[in-house]
Amino acid sequence: MDRKLAIDTLKEFCSFDISTSKEVMKKFEELPGAIAHYDGGKNNFVYIPGTREDRVLLVSHADTVWDEQYNEQDYKQEIFESYGALWGRNKDCGIGADDRAGCAILWLLRNSGHSLLITDGEEIGCVGSEYLRDNYPKLFDELNDHCYMMQFDRRECENYKVYRLPVSDEFIEFVERETGYYNSGKSSSTDITRLCRDICGVNLGIGYYNEHTPNEAIVLEEWLQVLNLAEKILKEKQKKYPLVK
Repeated sequence: MDRKLAIDTLKEFCSFDISTSKEVMKKFEELPGAIAHYDGGKNNFVYIPGTREDRVLLVSHADTVWDEQYNEQDYKQEIFESYGALWGRNKDCGIGADDRAGCAILWLLRNSGHSLLITDGEEIGCVGSEYLRDNYPKLFDELNDHCYMMQFDRRECENYKVYRLPVSDEFIEFVERETGYYNSGKSSSTDITRLCRDICGVNLGIGYYNEHTPNEAIVLEEWLQVLNLAEKILKEKQKKYPLVK
């Protein structure tokens, strides 16, 4: 991946208004074949089907904890680059790295042949992914007909989580062999814990730190590392990894 293009894309996504998901969702909705749902709350998602037979579902979420629907204050942020990282000038809020950094990765992988899913409301209990699961059964079936799910929404770098999903040992071996990352434990949850009914899923660390705080930052080389790693993995022939029933 071209380094300048990648970093410029990351800066673009981090420059979107952190108080709303609309700009991010709209950008993905304009891609060919996009399937989208919006309402007045956070029951929103955009899905772009991949073209490969052995496609993987790539997942990120558009909302941040600074969303206007979660706060009384209307937060605005201006990013800047310093010491190899992106930071925010407004010290009352963060930069929305969680998960605009993941959305930027999906955008850069949009021509990979794999499917993209951008959700809303992850920060308040995976609202968008639960809505999709409960109200779009045919689409939910399609999501679970992928080889596996790969989410980009973890702090730090060189770590992953599968949470309490009943993933197979074979899938864990695949993730660790291909990434060299370590398992960061079972605590917490994210969209793949709602979406993975039949197939395995993993959430990768993408180089952001101090999420949900005014000191939030993205270390550029770490973010680039996972982008390039994902690009390499996704070029390979993919195998389906069912959950252990």
